[in-house]
Amino acid sequence: MTMSRRRYLRIQKIAGLVFGIFFGILLSSWCRHTFLPCGPLIERCCIHINYHLNIVEHAPVDKVPHHVRLTQPASSGAFNFSRYIPKDEKGFLLIGVITAKKFLNTRAVAAYDTWTNTCNGICKVIFFSSEGSVSEHNIPIVSLPGVDDSYPPQRKSLMMLKYLHDHYVNNFEWFMRADDDVFIKGDRMEKFLRSINSSVPQYIGQAGTGKREEYGKLYLGKHENFCMGGPGIVMSHVTLRLVAPHAEECVNNLMTTHEDVEVGRCVRKFTGLSCTWAFEMQHLFYQNYKEEAGSFRTTLKDKGVRKSLTLHSVKDPRQQYRIHNYLRSVHIQDLHHKEILLQREVTNMERLTGMRPTNIKQGAIPSLTKSVPSTADEVLAWEFISKAIVSHRSSNPRHGINYPLKVALEENINQLLQIINKNARQKGRTIDYKEIWYGYKRVNPLHGADYMLDLLLTYKKHKGRKITVPVRRHAYLQQTFGAVEFIEDPYTANYASLKSDVESPDLFKYLGAGTNYTELMKLDKSREVIHFILPLAGRLDIFKRFISNYEEVCLKTNAAAQLHVVLFNDSDTSSADKIIDLIGQYQKKYGGQNIEIIFAKGPFARAKALDIGASQCEQNALMFFIDVDIIFSKATLHRIRFNTKLGVQVYYPIVFSQYDPTFICSEKSTSKPCHIDWRNFTSDMGYWRNFGFGIASMYNSDLSSVGGFDTSIQGWGKEDVDLYTKFAESRVRIFRAVDPDLVHAFHPITCDSSLNEAQSVMCIGSKASSYASTKYLAKLVKSIPQIMNRKVGSR
Repeated sequence: MTMSRRRYLRIQKIAGLVFGIFFGILLSSWCRHTFLPCGPLIERCCIHINYHLNIVEHAPVDKVPHHVRLTQPASSGAFNFSRYIPKDEKGFLLIGVITAKKFLNTRAVAAYDTWTNTCNGICKVIFFSSEGSVSEHNIPIVSLPGVDDSYPPQRKSLMMLKYLHDHYVNNFEWFMRADDDVFIKGDRMEKFLRSINSSVPQYIGQAGTGKREEYGKLYLGKHENFCMGGPGIVMSHVTLRLVAPHAEECVNNLMTTHEDVEVGRCVRKFTGLSCTWAFEMQHLFYQNYKEEAGSFRTTLKDKGVRKSLTLHSVKDPRQQYRIHNYLRSVHIQDLHHKEILLQREVTNMERLTGMRPTNIKQGAIPSLTKSVPSTADEVLAWEFISKAIVSHRSSNPRHGINYPLKVALEENINQLLQIINKNARQKGRTIDYKEIWYGYKRVNPLHGADYMLDLLLTYKKHKGRKITVPVRRHAYLQQTFGAVEFIEDPYTANYASLKSDVESPDLFKYLGAGTNYTELMKLDKSREVIHFILPLAGRLDIFKRFISNYEEVCLKTNAAAQLHVVLFNDSDTSSADKIIDLIGQYQKKYGGQNIEIIFAKGPFARAKALDIGASQCEQNALMFFIDVDIIFSKATLHRIRFNTKLGVQVYYPIVFSQYDPTFICSEKSTSKPCHIDWRNFTSDMGYWRNFGFGIASMYNSDLSSVGGFDTSIQGWGKEDVDLYTKFAESRVRIFRAVDPDLVHAFHPITCDSSLNEAQSVMCIGSKASSYASTKYLAKLVKSIPQIMNRKVGSR
């Protein structure tokens, strides 16, 4: 009995000791966070980020003591601040953007039109500029009294914090200081801040200690830092309450010329806080060091961009719209992917319950055998991918990877790596893409694109024994087609478009040079006059076919079109006289205003002819450069009008070029005359001229803006490539698309020996590609024993 009592007392003492220690830890922790947030060990104080938490409970803002009485700010210009942020609003995040007078109508407008819309009603944005600042646009701008646009903007930044404190400290949980050249993802920023306690002092951003050459010159202690201003700085409302009332004192005691350093010094002095040391901050608050000029022109698709909360720097306002559109497209892709997954789940449930599937194509599970061929012609051939692509679809079987395929591969591989690295933090490893070793690709017209890729990856283990090794993995990917969607372009809609639609920055702003789109929308595009400009030298029989086609399409239908024939008559005067007589007959029949003949001196030069023809048209004239070998229909007129946009876009249609009819007709064993349908677009009849740039439509003013034609180019070719290059390097965009109503009829090509080397290579290449299809030529070569059975090394 005595032994049992002693054992009981001993257990009781141990239990009491454990309970006392546990209670003491809880009490000390409560006291530390209540009375000494972060305490004297401030250099080691950090925040805890819960990446798996979306929403947490917060202390009500109105219960936190405040030092400054709330006053309503005065309106700046035409913007209504009282309606933008009501007096009793309890918001989540208020972003103050530092800008200057010279950027009020560029960077500030671009930011307000783009990333401020990503907050989903959670955040509000106010722009702060120097005294007397006024914008032409209705955006929230505060003109800070006694502040100029001098750089660095130390006074502007601290006075902005004071303004936010004096007017809105009771209205928001979080406050952010940002530059006008940063892009903020409002939705991701909200999710991030929801996981952090705003009722204690917080000072969040990418920690910096200065450049190497500045060490020891910024007056920072051993464990001191500052939040870099470029990617953005976030403060809780408690931090703002402690710092903002002392803004004037901080301005009067500056120690460096760096604005973000001084803000960090002010925050540390009155709160004891350092910027967050967390490693993730350099990825969340992203500073682009890869591009010297910034603006994410070449790094927009880097993996770090997707993970970030902010992107800095975006110096070019147009890039704000590009980034905004790209992130929206990524979001749309994610939604389409979710839609396809749901369709597959619905289809699977319908099959399990015995119901007939309602959406077989969208609901089909991933498979490389979705379509089973019944004949050899239905077999879907694979194209080989390595450093180049080997394809049976091109007359040149081996060629470089074109831009659309490159983009598709990048997007698919990025999505693949996101899936692989989904739980990378928990697994303690990440896998990065290095390059494609080799692969295969095909397109199923009913379902989508299929890829089989051998990828070279980099395996990085960052838990335990850290290693970095290269690995190879096979990936079987399918890019499923989505449902068909119809979207009406407000530029070409039949209804009266709103001014906001026509002047939308995503469509036209910054693209045209002073074009009045409101007046342009009043124009009836269906009756806009098209000026056909035709260079011509001899070739009477071919011109008869062209003018007959032009009569059927334009003259008989009274279409809004004019034909300008630029005629060279030095080489063949008799043919030129007959052409003149033929044009005269059409002028008598349909009126001289519809057909014009312009005489050009000297040897034939297409660049010179098109330049002369364009000089006869007004600056706002819509011109279509055409060749005498082209056959077209009325539908082409519609595409020319609606695909060519003044000050914005030129149209380069992709033309179908016919093969030599003698080869085609030799295949047909019939005594009847061989008739070739010019609308037959099969691979045996011709090919699409993807690299032909001679046929184009544009406005005369746009032609002049890029410098026009190089009239020093003589003879055949090169002038079209030169003009195309000028447009590619200009602000006017190029639109290319297959036009099924534009056909280049076959004619024998003769390459003049006087052509320079570049023109001669182009001419010979065009001549070779116009003989016949690769399939027919291979069959022809196979049928000639002298070629197939020749000895190695013989010719």
